[in-house]
Amino acid sequence: MRSLSVAARGPRERGLNTVRGAVYKVVSLGKRQIRMASDYLGSMMVRNWDKIPGGYVTTIDPAALPEVLRIYNDFCGCGSNGLFGRYSEIFNQIFYVAKFDREVVGYSTYYVKPSLTLGGFRKCAVLYSMAVDKEHRRQGIGRHLLTVSLREMQLNGIYEVALYVSKKNVPALSLYTKLGFAVVGELQDICKEGESCYKMRLGLPTALT
Repeated sequence: MRSLSVAARGPRERGLNTVRGAVYKVVSLGKRQIRMASDYLGSMMVRNWDKIPGGYVTTIDPAALPEVLRIYNDFCGCGSNGLFGRYSEIFNQIFYVAKFDREVVGYSTYYVKPSLTLGGFRKCAVLYSMAVDKEHRRQGIGRHLLTVSLREMQLNGIYEVALYVSKKNVPALSLYTKLGFAVVGELQDICKEGESCYKMRLGLPTALT
C-alpha cells in the first residue's frame, strides 16, 4: 500500500508543481503590469519638472547610457539592467549623471510612484540606483549627486524619497544618514539575492546642506 501511495504521489506532485508554476507566472505578470501602470503615472508627474543648476551634474542623454551601465555593472557585478534604458526615457528628468570633461563619472536614477491619500495623489520618489566610477570615488561626487537631485525633489513637490541599501555598504549608509535618511525597515533579497538591506526614507521638505 505504501509503494502505491508513493507512486500515486508522483503525478499528483507534478500536477501541483505545474499549478504553482502557472500561478507564479500569473502573479509575476500581474506585478509587472501594476509596475508599468505605476511607472506610467509617475512619468506623467515629472513631465513639467523644474530644474536647478547642478554644476557638473546634469540629466541623462542617450549617449551617456552605455557609460552609466558600465559604472553600474562595475559597482554591483551584475549583468545589463533593462530598466536603465526604460527609465532613461520615461524618467529622464530625474536620471542624473555627473560628468567631468564629458566623461560620465557617476549617476543616480529615480522613479516616481503616486500615493493615493485622502488629500489626493502625493508624489514619492524612489532612488533606484546610484554609483560612482571606481576611479573617482571619495571625491564627494555621490553627495553632490544626491544634494542636487534632492533639492530638485523639494522644488517639484516630492513629499518623500525612499531607497534600499545593503547593510554591508557602510559608506553609502553613512552618506544617506548624514543627508537625513532614516532606517524604517529591514528586508531580504531586495538589494541582492541572499543579502539583507535597509529601507530608508527622507521626508521633504527638510534642510539639506
